[in-house]
Amino acid sequence: MKISEFMKRVGATKDAVRHYVELGLLRPIVLENGRREYGEKDILDFQAIKEMQELDMSLKEIQVMFEVKRTRGCGSQTLLREVIQTMEEKVVAATKEERRLAENREQMQLLITTLQGVNK
Repeated sequence: MKISEFMKRVGATKDAVRHYVELGLLRPIVLENGRREYGEKDILDFQAIKEMQELDMSLKEIQVMFEVKRTRGCGSQTLLREVIQTMEEKVVAATKEERRLAENREQMQLLITTLQGVNK
């Protein structure tokens, strides 16, 4: 399928699709005339990219995952270890962020209570 149809199917802009191609995340077939032809595998890869981004993975981290997948296969132990390690790091970061936000909320609530007392 042409890039225009691919964009419609995945809900992306031409710039986003081209960026993912430049990063090697999408690998459409390049025809003799230079036009790119996107297939179902590209749709699945695009969906995987979006899912990983929703898990707060950077494009660099996604590139590493895709490279391991391409060189060692989807079920490789290396890929599984990489995914597990990345997810564990994300859990630690999310936990730290939760603590920071909870502290901020407590400070804001204390300030609100103080200001309400002054306002009476």
